Amino acid sequence: MKPIENVTYWRDPELEGVEICRVDGSRHIFPDHSHDGIYAIGMMESGGSYCLGPEKSYSLVSAGQIALINPNQVHSGVPVSDKQISYRMIYFDMRLMAAAAGDISRQPTAIPEFPYMVVGDPLLWCCLQRFCRVVQGPGDRLEKESAIMDVMSHLVPFCANGKAESMPLRSAARSIRHAKAFLSEHLDRKVSLEDVARAAGLSRYHFLRVFKRETGLPPHLFRTLRRIDQARQLLRDGQPLAQTALTLGFSDQSHFTNTFRKYTGATPGQYLSESSN
Repeated sequence: MKPIENVTYWRDPELEGVEICRVDGSRHIFPDHSHDGIYAIGMMESGGSYCLGPEKSYSLVSAGQIALINPNQVHSGVPVSDKQISYRMIYFDMRLMAAAAGDISRQPTAIPEFPYMVVGDPLLWCCLQRFCRVVQGPGDRLEKESAIMDVMSHLVPFCANGKAESMPLRSAARSIRHAKAFLSEHLDRKVSLEDVARAAGLSRYHFLRVFKRETGLPPHLFRTLRRIDQARQLLRDGQPLAQTALTLGFSDQSHFTNTFRKYTGATPGQYLSESSN
């Protein structure tokens, strides 16, 4: 077997049951194998590979296509003509996927199962790539957990027993008021999607849909903007930069400065300068 070249894994300690793998320029041949209790979602970025060996041509996943592998489903990975391939894999724990499917359908559901191994869907592709960028980026727990529910809302409809239930367009003002108050009152600590959804009295999936519909913003961005508003006041009140970053729960002073500049167009120092507009 040929070695795997240029392989990198990402894991976030706050996101249990999620792992991302990026492989660049590999000729590795995977024999038949399976993943116990794990969904494997593959995005072929260049080249092509057979998921069930060359003798089963329908299992070929080509550039721009997605492989959907169920837990314990035997599969292989055989590059076409032994050429280099580049791809990205996302691994979801079965319990995480099942819980998300229950949230989305708003009813107890059997373990989701993909009926097709290879699909070509540009919307799902873009959603999976966006998910990888968020999880591998510097965002906070709320943003990353929201990204999980977003990608699940696109994956679950591809399952044989997965159907997202539409939510009535009824008034959700009270639920959103509770959620906004919760987010605004906990700017100094990490909060989970489950925490905020519980405050709103909604499931995680439906909370995200309603919050975005009612406010025009995802909850993590609403929270970031509230932090910046509060930072302006604290800085004007004379609180030191480092203390302001700590008070508002930023990971460090650099993270605070970069975020402040992103949304105000000025560094904290420029914001306080008498010469700045």
